[in-house]
Amino acid sequence: MVGQVLGHYRIISKIGEGGMGVVYRAHDEVLHRDVALKVVKKDAGLRPEASQNLLREARSSSALSHPNICTIHEVGETDGELFIVMELVEGKSLRVLSGDTGLPHESVLRYGVQIASALARAHDRGIVHRDLKTANIVVTPEGLVKVLDFGLAKQIGSAIFEEPTRSFATAGDASSVSGTLPYMAPEILGGDAGDYRSDLWALGVVLYEAVSGRLPFEGRTGFEVTAAIIREVPKPLGPPVPPGLWAVVQRCLAKEPIQRYQRASEVQAALEAVQSGAIVSQAPGPDPSVLNTTVLHSVRHAQVKKGDFLLLIGTTKGAFILRSNTQRARWDIGGPYFHGHAVYAMAYDGRGERRRIWASTHSYWGTVLRSSDDFGKSWTVPREATLRFPVDTGVSLKNIWQIVLGPEDRPDLLYCGVEPAALFETQDWGESWSLVRGLFDHPHRPRWMPGNGGLALHTIILHPQDRQQIFVAISSGGVYRTRDGGATWTAQNRGIRATFTPNKYPEFGQCVHKIAMHPDRPERLFLQNHWGLYRSDDSGENWNDIANGVPSDFGFPVLVHPRNPDCVYVIPVESDQFRCAVDGRLRVYRTRNAGNSWEPLMRGLPQKGAYETVLRDALVADSFDPPGIYFGTRSGQLFGSLDEGRNWAKILDGLPSVICVRTAMVDDATSGIKARAAAHTKSWQTRDSGRATNKSRATRNT
Repeated sequence: MVGQVLGHYRIISKIGEGGMGVVYRAHDEVLHRDVALKVVKKDAGLRPEASQNLLREARSSSALSHPNICTIHEVGETDGELFIVMELVEGKSLRVLSGDTGLPHESVLRYGVQIASALARAHDRGIVHRDLKTANIVVTPEGLVKVLDFGLAKQIGSAIFEEPTRSFATAGDASSVSGTLPYMAPEILGGDAGDYRSDLWALGVVLYEAVSGRLPFEGRTGFEVTAAIIREVPKPLGPPVPPGLWAVVQRCLAKEPIQRYQRASEVQAALEAVQSGAIVSQAPGPDPSVLNTTVLHSVRHAQVKKGDFLLLIGTTKGAFILRSNTQRARWDIGGPYFHGHAVYAMAYDGRGERRRIWASTHSYWGTVLRSSDDFGKSWTVPREATLRFPVDTGVSLKNIWQIVLGPEDRPDLLYCGVEPAALFETQDWGESWSLVRGLFDHPHRPRWMPGNGGLALHTIILHPQDRQQIFVAISSGGVYRTRDGGATWTAQNRGIRATFTPNKYPEFGQCVHKIAMHPDRPERLFLQNHWGLYRSDDSGENWNDIANGVPSDFGFPVLVHPRNPDCVYVIPVESDQFRCAVDGRLRVYRTRNAGNSWEPLMRGLPQKGAYETVLRDALVADSFDPPGIYFGTRSGQLFGSLDEGRNWAKILDGLPSVICVRTAMVDDATSGIKARAAAHTKSWQTRDSGRATNKSRATRNT
């Protein structure tokens, strides 16, 4: 076909040929550029009607825009010739680069991150590659990876198994399977259609081949290759391949799709974690326990003194510190701290002689735990993330969802719940952190599924008397309990529904939004589920539905009254699809009989057009008598009640979306003193802090 014209493309030379078609270098005579033009073979196994399906696939894939995806410019049909016009990529295939000995693991990690990023973009848009292999991954001279043929293998792939008894003499004797069979996932060979997790299997094969120069599953015939894929375990990759890279490959090559990574972005994050670990191990920097400090000069700070009361507010664009006295009628505002960064968790540590505020900061560059000992005037800046997964796990930290202090007589003990779901602890007040392996290595873990917000361990409850007992809640894993300090864990989900699974009451896998306990009644827990409101009276062994009188049993936070273990607060939203206050009326619901009945608390709250959402950590109480109740909304409003919820007032609005709210008493100077609640007509005044007008300027010093 050299010299011919298809549409407005003049074919210059042949580049290559595969089972699907012939690829030519062509010149676009309209835009005056060279392109790659793939002419689909008429004998490629396509039924007549499949041509149009292939065209639709190609058009869908052409919408992808990503630096690691070869762009499809045009698809068409001229004089019976089906063709696809693509970006012309100059470089070598990963198959050629790998050779028989493989590439250095540093190169494989660098290329693997780019491939996973390309898959993540495609999967997010509902496009599955279906024919990922080293032969259709090209690396440019600059080291840029380009993945070819996204979404174009569907019809060819279905043609492979069109005849149920199709046999293969060798893996390379049929063009439809040449170079494809060794990358097929077990479920595809078993006759299933396959999905994005089949792409992740193929990515595991690609990584294995790239680093070793050989395929993980081999055989003299197609039957032997198929049997190996379905039954055998690949030969381990030893040194110099890092254990973390081998761990990523192993998880990609899990026989059951549910046991693999569930998202390409998870593979990308894991490979990036191995990269980071390799960098740290090869070139150790300064002692990570030596912290830099950022001193904030242009941010308005709340002037905190002994006996003050604080509200710590974490938002999607920074943190704020609100200060008041025991009357809580006027508020000074400090912030925004971590300008533009999401703050998912905050905590105040007043144990011993300390006055420390902890905050997790989440940005494009990752998540770190920072602290301030002067109420926000300066914040520590770790040289590297002290809270991180070990390299051998093949996992990287995405977010810190919860910071929980140990008991008063263990001032150096803290816990963090993170995403992907795991529990970390420190016994040296945050200088170093260790992964609680008993939970991370739990046999259920490979089958935990991410919820809409990710796979997060968002709640940690320490038993007030038995220090060996800890409860955690995972979305979507369920509730787990340890009775031996974290060495072993059991699922505590009997009676909790999982509406999105075939078995509505599984052992684990529930999307728990929050659990809560009163220290005077540690055997009783309350739980807000993704559809469901529950109470357990036997330490989580069994759960009973208590959604009696709430307008919806869908919601996020659940709060137990600090003095009355029978009093609980929830804030329902309408539904999974419409996560806003029911009927546009913002109401807090309270039970004073442990869930037998509920009453709405609405005086002072907007009751028309209030399409608000309150997240799981954005509802909190203080320690006064009677206690104040506070919550923040996704629209950036902060409300409070000084009389247990009977009357409400707006404290602040105009904030970024509120993620978490925490309370603190400085030095607990008012311990034992009863603070009287202000009348509901009392105004809550706010002094303007210029909170969002100026970008923070910082100077760093050691």
